[in-house]
Amino acid sequence: MLEFRVATDPGSPDKPNEDAFAILPRLAVVADGATSPPHLGDGCIHGPAWYARTLVGFVASAHLSRPVAEPADLLVEAIERTTQAHSGTCDVGHPGSPSATVAMLTVSTEGIARWLVLGDCTFVADAGPDLLVVSDDRLANTSHSERAAVKEPGVASDPVEYGRRDALVLAQRSNRNRSGGFWAASSCPRGRIRIIRRVDDDQRKFQHADRIVDRWGQPNRRSLWHPYLAVSTRDDRLNRTRGIAQATQACRGF
Repeated sequence: MLEFRVATDPGSPDKPNEDAFAILPRLAVVADGATSPPHLGDGCIHGPAWYARTLVGFVASAHLSRPVAEPADLLVEAIERTTQAHSGTCDVGHPGSPSATVAMLTVSTEGIARWLVLGDCTFVADAGPDLLVVSDDRLANTSHSERAAVKEPGVASDPVEYGRRDALVLAQRSNRNRSGGFWAASSCPRGRIRIIRRVDDDQRKFQHADRIVDRWGQPNRRSLWHPYLAVSTRDDRLNRTRGIAQATQACRGF
């Protein structure tokens, strides 16, 4: 039996929390809904918070029905069921249809750990002397010029700044869930989704997990994660989640 502890906070106090998670005795799944500027439209009456909650609910349901199924199969089923859940009220073919990044872990009764990541979320595991940090870098490898423009100095309320961010969102939409672009949980036909996954049959909490260079390709930055691996011993949830977000941003350089 695994012990799970979870902490989540919205990206800003004036916005709804677009994170969602589901915890079962041998499953942990976390989804981060992708924020989208309302004025660009997304063809949906629900939004990313609903999408993330619904998705993890269907992942949990699929796991209960098929406890030995591969995480990737559970996620594909959940994506399809979530799409069906709002296909009658929303334009699920809209390029901005709600989406989410996902990280998932399952552990069998034999101690076999299986995990996946989809989108720019990060999976971190304490692998004894090593630290396993894995994420999907395909989003960071798209929309280079638009991303560079957003990094340029600007005032948040400046129309030019808004225009840069809108251009980045539109460029990302055009690259989502297609070859040469990046992949996220959203409306996507079966067989087209590309998930990063791994199986580790070591029963000693990844004691012999391979050292994998994280998505930013700089192993020395792994030290940024060490302070947050002992989160179960801390009570300051807000500082903890902020620290993890800061570590992620520092590694991305964005």
